[in-house]
Formats: sequence, C-alpha cells, structure tokens
Amino acid sequence: MKPLILISILMIVSSDNNYKIDFGQNTGGQDWIIVNDSVMGGLSKSKVTFTENGLVFKGTLSLQNNGGFASIRSGKGKFDLSKYTTVKIKFRSAGRDFSLLLEDSKLFFKPNYKQNFSSSTGKWNIAELKISDFKEYTMGQLSGATVSKDKLENIMRIGIILSDKKEGPFEIEIDYIEFK
Repeated sequence: MKPLILISILMIVSSDNNYKIDFGQNTGGQDWIIVNDSVMGGLSKSKVTFTENGLVFKGTLSLQNNGGFASIRSGKGKFDLSKYTTVKIKFRSAGRDFSLLLEDSKLFFKPNYKQNFSSSTGKWNIAELKISDFKEYTMGQLSGATVSKDKLENIMRIGIILSDKKEGPFEIEIDYIEFK
C-alpha cells in the first residue's frame, strides 16, 4: 500500500471534523519512520514498537559527533491543519521533554515547527497544545517566528522529536494525536 494512501487511512475524521491519528496494534502508524541525528553524523539510537494501546518510541540520545536528536515521523503526505486550533496528544513518559513536529518541506535545512510537551509521572497524560504557539526552527535553532496559516495548509509530515540535550535513555508511548 502506498504511504499517502496509508496516511489517509490513518487520519480518522470523526463526526465533529477532528483529525485523529490513532496508534496501537492493527490501528495505524506502521508507516512512521525513525529519523535520528545519524543522518548528520550523530550517534543517537532509537526504535519503534507497537502495543495494544499505542506506539512506543525508545532509545538512547547521544550528544557525540554533534548529535542530539531522535525522532519518529509520519510518511509524507498532505495535511491541511489550518482549520484546527489545538492538538491533543495522549502519551506516557517520564522526565523527558518531547516535541510535536510539523514539517512543510522535505528539505532538512528548511524551517519546521514544533512545540514541547512533557510529563514526570510515567502515567497516561493528555497534552493540549495551541497550534498558534508552534515555533519555527531551522536546523534546530529557534527563529522566533510562529507557524503561519499558509504553512499549516501544507504540512507534509507530522512527528515526535526528542532534542532536549540530555544524553541517555528515553521512552514514550503515544496512544493518539488529535487535531481539533
């Protein structure tokens, strides 16, 4: 099955016009890929597995060789997120600051947009993020701009990234990501 078709299947449109990406065994997310700092010489390692409840993304973040990020990202598609004001992420993790990542270009040196979320409990949490608060980053550096409406109309990939500059193991389980 082609990635774009699979992404369309994964995006469940509910009766109130929300977009929900629901992870878990036999539910979705199997086309999401790992993108670590190794693409630029870094040494971070990660993997993804699926549970009954969601997607588990875990590994070890390394700062060696100018490294410092590990991510999981959707297949490339076209997501018009301009009509949504918030995004909810149901997840569990402890002690690390992850970010939801929105990309509108396949070129790594072009800006992307992200917003942090974290938990110290290790229990299921729901982070509710305002889409208007997503900040623009270029090659990991904050530009100061926020995501614009025209950028939101052309999001090509959604992801979760860890770039908190703390070496060591990490783990996050994600049940769903829902745009409202």
